Amino acid sequence: MGDKPSRADPPVARMQRNTAGSNESVQADPHRRAWTPSSPETEEQAISTEADRRQAAADRACAAADRTRAASDRARACEERAQSERELAQAADERAHAARDREASEIDELTHVRRRGAGIKQLQREVDRAHRCGEDLVVAFIDVDGLKQVNDTKGHLAGDDLLLAVADTLRACLRSYDLVLRFGGDEFVCALPHTDIRKIRQRFTDVSVALAAGHTHGSITVGFAELDTNDSAHDLIHRADADLLACREQQGQRSIRRRSQSKRS
Repeated sequence: MGDKPSRADPPVARMQRNTAGSNESVQADPHRRAWTPSSPETEEQAISTEADRRQAAADRACAAADRTRAASDRARACEERAQSERELAQAADERAHAARDREASEIDELTHVRRRGAGIKQLQREVDRAHRCGEDLVVAFIDVDGLKQVNDTKGHLAGDDLLLAVADTLRACLRSYDLVLRFGGDEFVCALPHTDIRKIRQRFTDVSVALAAGHTHGSITVGFAELDTNDSAHDLIHRADADLLACREQQGQRSIRRRSQSKRS
């Protein structure tokens, strides 16, 4: 019957013939790999490789999510910094506005010098500093002569003009850092550090001359007090006021003497 296989060939014989045929095909085509049945180890390697690829993909996705979150965090931090800067700028503006309001509340609206309360507080700071540093400090108490008469004869606007002229003349003749405050209706107080009484008296002589030469032709009477040990601001003001009263008394006595001499002549 020749080489034709019979249906009764056992499976092993058929497998051997198939393997032989495959080998003949490989020999006919050397570039074709021979088929080999897969082993359990090869399948495990394939599964492990696939698992590694999936893990790597998951790691890349996680890293991308981390980068996205980091970018979002940076943007949020940048916005928070910008908001903080805006709040700081607003707070600075508010402080500056409050300082301007406070400064305005401490200034006398007519004469543009310090009000009494704020001025006495500043005077006390000058006193404390002079005590601490062992420096000289002179306080002058100024009374505007004849303000009531000006108000009664020329009107209160003329009186206001006289007060403003006195304040302007004080600021013009004194130093920029000398304190000038309006103590009462027609009274001013000045604090002059780093100088002695002789120089201060000459400076107020200049004030009187300049005021008399101005358009109001006003005049002032001044009392002085030098800082002493343990003096407070109120102590200095009290002594300067007492010196002014003594000066007025002397002026009154001189005026009486002049009138008496005029009558006798």
